Amino acid sequence: MESVDNMQERKLEELSLEANVACPVDPFEKMRKAFEEFKAYFKKEKELFDALAQSQHPKWMIIACSDSRVDPALVLGLELGEAFILRNIASLIPPHSKQSGHKSGASAIEYAVEHLKVEHIMIVGHSRCGGIKALLEMKEDGSNRFSEYIEDWIQIAQPASEIAKAKVPHDSPFEELWTCCVKESVNLSLRNCMSYPFVKIPMEKGLLTLHGAYFDFVNGAFDVWKLKCKIDEHQSL
Repeated sequence: MESVDNMQERKLEELSLEANVACPVDPFEKMRKAFEEFKAYFKKEKELFDALAQSQHPKWMIIACSDSRVDPALVLGLELGEAFILRNIASLIPPHSKQSGHKSGASAIEYAVEHLKVEHIMIVGHSRCGGIKALLEMKEDGSNRFSEYIEDWIQIAQPASEIAKAKVPHDSPFEELWTCCVKESVNLSLRNCMSYPFVKIPMEKGLLTLHGAYFDFVNGAFDVWKLKCKIDEHQSL
């Protein structure tokens, strides 16, 4: 009978072989080659990079999830200097509060609006978001807590979870509830954005527009909607 140590060693070898099949190229070597290509682009577009070295003037701020499958620059074809990007778990923005410990997102938005004078803020949710799935599966008594920080962060979207559960019939597939909750969390973060005076004031003056978006990487779709002081109808790109 095979010993436990031998079984573990064999399993590690199998996983190593699987990883090599899935990614035959060394990841660092891939990055090095990509940067070599970028350097050629850098030399070709010297005028652009000379300008970027002096200042940045993006028209957009994009708030997206940290999920490796939803890089907004790649999905939306954004070039360097075109968008100020903030990424975190589940694309969440907490409401305005000087007492809150969540200051990273607020400081990024403040800089984008007050100093860079962006004209648009887009919050992008996405299909099969792990953060929103964890939120939906959280037990009220906290008995299935699994991390030191994640639950505290995703609870920002708890109101979105309640809205989604009220909207989606109980006998619906989980995926339907999941999708609804992601979109409602985007709407919640849009409303939370408006709670910051440095966002609300330029919005009222017509200098800033807020957009919600949902990237469905399963079906290859990207839906956007606009916030004025209410959530408008969806529009597909």
